[in-house]
Amino acid sequence: MTTRLSRFVASQAPGSSLARVLVVDDTAAGRDALSRQVEMEGYVADAAAQGGEALEKLRAEPFDLVLVNVRSAAVGGPQLLEAVRSDAALEHLAVIVVSPADDVEVVTQCLELGADDYLPMASPPAILRARLSAALAKRRVRAAESLAREMAVARNIQRDFLPESLPLARGLQLEAALHPARQVSGDFYDAFGLGPSGTIVLVVGDVCDKGVGAALFMALFRSLIRASADPVEGGAIQMIGGRRTLVRESLEAATPADLLTRVAGFTNNYIAKLHGRTNMFATVFLGALSPMTGQFDYVNAGHEPALVVAPDGGTRELRPTGTALGLLPDAEYTAGQAKLVRGESIFAFTDGLVEAPSPAGEAFGKQRLRDALRANNTSAANLVRGVVAALRAFTGPAEPHDDLTLLAATRTID
Repeated sequence: MTTRLSRFVASQAPGSSLARVLVVDDTAAGRDALSRQVEMEGYVADAAAQGGEALEKLRAEPFDLVLVNVRSAAVGGPQLLEAVRSDAALEHLAVIVVSPADDVEVVTQCLELGADDYLPMASPPAILRARLSAALAKRRVRAAESLAREMAVARNIQRDFLPESLPLARGLQLEAALHPARQVSGDFYDAFGLGPSGTIVLVVGDVCDKGVGAALFMALFRSLIRASADPVEGGAIQMIGGRRTLVRESLEAATPADLLTRVAGFTNNYIAKLHGRTNMFATVFLGALSPMTGQFDYVNAGHEPALVVAPDGGTRELRPTGTALGLLPDAEYTAGQAKLVRGESIFAFTDGLVEAPSPAGEAFGKQRLRDALRANNTSAANLVRGVVAALRAFTGPAEPHDDLTLLAATRTID
């Protein structure tokens, strides 16, 4: 989304600051008269004496509408319009041309070049009010439509950052779901295999905040975790001397616990040291599961405790082993361990699940989660689908308050 589009949408939102109008006229009397009329209608007015000055102001500051006296030689109305409409950063700017009523040729030319409306000189206040309001409303609709298109593209791109399919492994069932609260999400999940060992890495993360900023960092966190594990290259990326360095060490020689702590440390330092000024961080649960042995190593970086679900529906928590990624430079991460027997599952999720409110404002909570897990404890797929169904029944038709991500893995062999 362009900066200009972002500013325009923000300026038109309810409760936002007044729309800003740039008056362009080569005479001081003309600028003053139009500026006073604009301000009397409740807008903020600024002025420029010629086309070049107007373009400089438009490119330097956020404006919502331009009133252009197209009969002013120094303004160059048609040329100014062409420059505005050919500049991608100004495409959502409303433009009204001001001209004598009988100047049909120039007015027609300007409308063909993209002017939104025409205002006769010395128009009564009611006419000015109507033209300003209509032009801003039309641009608001166009900006919203453009924003919707861009957000749809962003959502499709973000979807491509998620695994196209979950890995297949003998003795293991996997299932995942991600439901954004908005068009784009700050949540993410991943699952991928590590070499011939058959070990499966499971990742669930939640970037602080919501919306476009969180979605951008979601892509960064997910990519860093993948790159630092680097199963394709057979090595791992580490921060050495403040720089990313590929350490070509066999993943088979490193234990899963070592790999997970290394991945967490690298991702944490990359964000904290290179992007610390953004104050963005993510809680992340990283796990490495061997389907053949049931060995499960994990690093919980400030995330909701994942649950080990027993065949009888009982649960035990895998609590944090370190701070959120990107929060503190050089933070230490340790790995925890669990052992899964046949029929046991790992269930990881983001806080959008347990914090989801009912219409009365009550949180879904961990007890309802455990009840849903117990009632659907036959496979990873049933765990995820059953929990989502229980949540939807609890929250009703209300819009979700936060992103929701679930990832389940069930061991099916001894």
